[in-house]
Amino acid sequence: MASFQAEHRAQFSDTDAAGIVHFSTIFFWVEATEEALFRSLKLPFLKSDGNKLSGFPRVRVECDYLSPVYREELVVIELTPDEIGDKKIVWGFKARVADRPVAQGKLTTVYAWRDGQSPMMAALVPLEVKQVLETFFGKNPSA
Repeated sequence: MASFQAEHRAQFSDTDAAGIVHFSTIFFWVEATEEALFRSLKLPFLKSDGNKLSGFPRVRVECDYLSPVYREELVVIELTPDEIGDKKIVWGFKARVADRPVAQGKLTTVYAWRDGQSPMMAALVPLEVKQVLETFFGKNPSA
């Protein structure tokens, strides 16, 4: 199955006092990679239509940290869908510096919308979004 990759350079602001990238930075890079994927496929990542806002809020994340990342290292984030469901997408991700694995995990998102300031409500992933993702990745991973 195909994957999508993006590179991120570890900056000084990403590091802690020991010069190691803070654990939460991996999640920022995963989100940035996901957004880059949607942009490359010309899909709406976050859509505003009048008072209606829709997108993919995060409902679960997990990560195993395998090796530290240091300032100036180039980190490659690889996204692969574990599930493209009717209401959610589960992304598997791997992070590496050159050939050294540094992290791996999962990010679960649901498609949701809200009108004005009302609470977010889960909804069906738009068919166009689902079809474009399934075509790009080669099949429906949940099938």
